[in-house]
Amino acid sequence: YVQVEQRRLGLGRPPWTSRDSPAAAVQQWDGLIAVNYAARAHGVKRGMRAADARKACPDITLVHVETISEGTEEMSVDHGEPLAPDRRTQKACLRRYRQASEEVFAVVQ
Repeated sequence: YVQVEQRRLGLGRPPWTSRDSPAAAVQQWDGLIAVNYAARAHGVKRGMRAADARKACPDITLVHVETISEGTEEMSVDHGEPLAPDRRTQKACLRRYRQASEEVFAVVQ
């Protein structure tokens, strides 16, 4: 997940698995669901709260997993801007990670 976000946002340069990459993590609501090696070197771990990760690694880039509103396949937006994630009315959308997985499999097959 983190490598997908690093590529999408232009954080660092390939290979995104390098410890030289900027510290980054993907969060869902307040918890981290994926952490890159650079952030792990600062003590950041999967499952950690976002605020605690920021204390351990002040320069970390935290990216919230894309969300969609219940009952729709569209990203949650308000006037063209993504809505702040709200766990009461939205759910995680793994579309961009599935697409990245398909790209990898296309290369190795």
